[in-house]
Amino acid sequence: MARENLDTTLLTQDTIIDVPLIELRSVSKKFQLESGAELKVLEGVNLALRDGDVVALLGPSGSGKSTCLRIMSGLIEPTSGEVLSRGKPLRGINENVALVFQSFALFPWETVYENIALALKPVELGPSEVKERVKRAIDLVGLEGFEEAYPRELSGGMKQRVGVARALVMERPVLFLDEPFSALDVLTADTLRTEIIKIFQSGQTPARSLLIVTHNIREAVVMAKRILVMGVNPGHVRDEILNDLSYPRDEDSVPFGRMVSRVHALITETMIPDAPKPETVVRTAVKESALQILPDVQISEVIGLLESIQHEGGMTDIFDLSQAIGKDFGQTLYLVKAAELLNLVDTPKQTVILTEFGKRFVEGDMNIRKGMLHDLFGGLRIVQQVGELLKQSETLRLPVEVIEQKVAEWLPNENPQSVLNVLISWGRFSEVFGYNDDAKELYLDVGQEAL
Repeated sequence: MARENLDTTLLTQDTIIDVPLIELRSVSKKFQLESGAELKVLEGVNLALRDGDVVALLGPSGSGKSTCLRIMSGLIEPTSGEVLSRGKPLRGINENVALVFQSFALFPWETVYENIALALKPVELGPSEVKERVKRAIDLVGLEGFEEAYPRELSGGMKQRVGVARALVMERPVLFLDEPFSALDVLTADTLRTEIIKIFQSGQTPARSLLIVTHNIREAVVMAKRILVMGVNPGHVRDEILNDLSYPRDEDSVPFGRMVSRVHALITETMIPDAPKPETVVRTAVKESALQILPDVQISEVIGLLESIQHEGGMTDIFDLSQAIGKDFGQTLYLVKAAELLNLVDTPKQTVILTEFGKRFVEGDMNIRKGMLHDLFGGLRIVQQVGELLKQSETLRLPVEVIEQKVAEWLPNENPQSVLNVLISWGRFSEVFGYNDDAKELYLDVGQEAL
């Protein structure tokens, strides 16, 4: 079905009264965990996609980006709030949406042509119409000559072209892209981003709006006209940035660099907001209403981050730090946040500075480092609360499911299993907690032999 064959009455009405193609109104979402606890992943999300929109949902892992996409697709329902499709409540799968997934999701026993044609199986179309649509989609994404190839014969970039063609062949007005380039090499990803925008702008498909889910800042700036920055705990839209740079966007231009820096600054403020830091470790410094936890990162990676900052003279720009340690910007922010919560670094604006504790930590041997972490990690209120819980047991140990249930009560917007994993790994290293995997018990490490 070509663009001109769409329901023109519906299009005209939508255009006149500016009805969004898809809209979320005060949408929240909770998931039930195996432990019985509820995990809130979204709260109060408002979002509208209109004709001509290219919108990026940008944020760190756990900000609910993909959950938003699935709710708008009708794959899952919100716990509260409204989902509208062309102004009407969405019931079931959203038939205005086509999806491109992060994984290629190709059937290995089907050819390129057959994988694309499978998207039309639920639609009652004649063989000639199916053939015409598939051929048109193949031509758009540059897969001519590969119709009879199997997925095993294709590179990652070619496989994702099949995924894009499979979405385009459905000829839906809205195209969702769920981190579709994250599994590709840099050059291939750059090429595909540019080609998808060209296809959208060309008017050769009925796609009238694009929604891109990404954690890649440059990707958002390259593709999107509007960038919605997501916050966490629970996921919410923190801010919206209008990106009026003309297409095709020159990544080496000064305006592009300014836009990237602007988004970087907002993401950084979202993850590690500026706040006065204490000069010494004060165990009651965290406000009672702000029970903070360490991000789910490896201790060795935090140590590597601190050593990299020391190598730069004890102070570095957070963007340069991301490149120096070979991590994407989002993961770097989590590592910096962990170090900051332990008072090992300070983060004025977009600079990361070793504190006096951080300098002593980096310069110390393993015993000094473990001793410092014992005090710093033990000073976190979540650790203190778990410690008090363990002290109520005569054996100073409790089953992990008991701890998990308490964590779910204290932190309803966090995944208690992830929090517990962090407590175990960091607790073991700092010798604050011990863990017996056979008994599935957490215990206070007071120098006793593990049972």
